Amino acid sequence: MRVLAASLGLALLAGCTAPAPTPSGSPSASTAASALASAGGSGLLPVYYTLSDRGTPKLVREFHRLAVAADTPAGKTTAAVAEMLRPSALDPDYHTLWPAGVRVTGSSVDGDVVTVDLTGLTSGVGAEAEGQAVQQLVWTATANSGASRVRIRVDGATVETVFGHISVKDPVRRAEAVDTLHLVWVISPQQGETVGRDVTLHLAGIVFENTLNYEILRDGKVVQHEVVTLEPGHPAMGEKKVTVRLSPGSYVVRAYEISMADSSRQHVDNHTFTVS
Repeated sequence: MRVLAASLGLALLAGCTAPAPTPSGSPSASTAASALASAGGSGLLPVYYTLSDRGTPKLVREFHRLAVAADTPAGKTTAAVAEMLRPSALDPDYHTLWPAGVRVTGSSVDGDVVTVDLTGLTSGVGAEAEGQAVQQLVWTATANSGASRVRIRVDGATVETVFGHISVKDPVRRAEAVDTLHLVWVISPQQGETVGRDVTLHLAGIVFENTLNYEILRDGKVVQHEVVTLEPGHPAMGEKKVTVRLSPGSYVVRAYEISMADSSRQHVDNHTFTVS
């Protein structure tokens, strides 16, 4: 898991500096995949899931080490979408909106369009979730391919819709981050990760006045709390890295926004991790 943590740090750095297209709002993800495939045929790839925010599914992201059939944007896209389609999230609060049985049969990249071929679509997800299900696929495919638009095909054919409501006849772009993403992310440590005593927290959010709260808990008790300022500002997703020193044990990091209306905690995201 320490190797995973180091690789994740490289992924985030690569995503910040590489000159490939950066669809609006995604923190440090635009080209992470292109720098991560190893000679052994695997890569630490970004995969999008959803987290319920007051009953509405919003997008979050994890990095998963996956086998790739080919060290190409299309190969990475296929591997990441296959992972996205199954209930594979590390965090038990994260979910896929896609019904069981849907599979990806392949991907291809032509200019700024990545085409993703699906099969096994025998049931729907409901009108309310359909838009986010399509965006879950779009954000995953664009993050791994570097393309800015996604053409979705079903059983080799272009379709009007995937589930009956949202048009996918033409290639689909990422929707606005502020409308699509969960507004607070704990990027790292990831759920279940084991790290050293100097723990780097990587937090992100689209929050009022760029102000984010985080706390670290051990055995249910708060051992660290801080208010941080994210950069850049709204409506982009700002980020902040904080390093804290912790003794060995199991911890929870929790990030959230404080409501200006009633001081309640909003858009909570949390991960459990271990300090070795």
